[in-house]
Amino acid sequence: MHYTKGKYIELIIHAFCWIVLTFLFIHYNALSFHYLRGDLMDIPLLLGTFINMLLFYFNLFFLFPKYTLKRINTVHYVMWLLTLTIVLSVIENVFDYYYAVMHFSNEKVVIQSEELLATSFINLAFVILSFLYAVVRSWIKHEVIRRKLSEENLKLELNYLKSQISPHFLFNTLNNLYSIAIKNNENETATGLSKLSTLMRFMLDKTDKTTVKLSEEIEYLNSYIELQKLRFLDEDDLVVTFKIEGDINNFSIPPFLLINFVENAFKHGVDYKLSSEINISLDVNENDMTFSVENTNHALKNTKDNSQIGLENVKKRLELIYDRNYELKTISKLPKYNVKLKIKNLQN
Repeated sequence: MHYTKGKYIELIIHAFCWIVLTFLFIHYNALSFHYLRGDLMDIPLLLGTFINMLLFYFNLFFLFPKYTLKRINTVHYVMWLLTLTIVLSVIENVFDYYYAVMHFSNEKVVIQSEELLATSFINLAFVILSFLYAVVRSWIKHEVIRRKLSEENLKLELNYLKSQISPHFLFNTLNNLYSIAIKNNENETATGLSKLSTLMRFMLDKTDKTTVKLSEEIEYLNSYIELQKLRFLDEDDLVVTFKIEGDINNFSIPPFLLINFVENAFKHGVDYKLSSEINISLDVNENDMTFSVENTNHALKNTKDNSQIGLENVKKRLELIYDRNYELKTISKLPKYNVKLKIKNLQN
């Protein structure tokens, strides 16, 4: 809501500034071919304003984002700006020339280098203004995101306990461990306690972190998966796989970003009375990471619970942190439910 309102305000301010600027140019007969005066200058001045706008917004929405994302280097960025400025300035002066010829056919009309230089200087000024505006706009955007993330991190521990690793889950886990202890299976009990300890330690240590190593998040997921497996007997028809491809050591992500998808797979993809399967895969390369979860879709299971809150929290965090640098797709069809998350490596 606030984001949309801000966009509308920015749009109104831009429209107002361009209207005022165009009025001043026309009112003072500025920056056009010296043969043209009075009302004859209106069309050339409107074209000049259009070229100013083209340079301003082409840099703001196309060149500057490519430069900040390191898709073009500084030299190429400057060359693009200078080339566009010169080419459009020449086009503007050529138009002024032919427009003047049309209205002064009996007089000798000549393009003067001073006019081309003045037009280029003005267009370059708009390019510089666009660059400064883009820098300030980008800084404000990142500052807003930083503050929102700070607020989200403060709420993360409470939200996580409420929506993902709830007291109900911890209570059931302890009951499972107690049952195993009754059966006097010390190895299983030790394993369960170890995995639970890993989960709790990760929750306590990483809640206030902006990012964690992907290898740490994977260790957390593995502990969660192994702990969940303790709920099932050997004769239960459940298959769980977790495949990892690529180098996970040089990739970082926000903490608790992936657990919701795995938890939902166990909540809604497992039925003690039916055959169940959960397939998790992680594919990492230098530029991005793809995380996929496929589980059996038991249509009769009730999905209206806290998992929806957890998923909404994940979406909000993705929007704040990755903006447009992520893709999240979910497909719910019988007999499988699929979720696929692809995020860019923001460290590149």
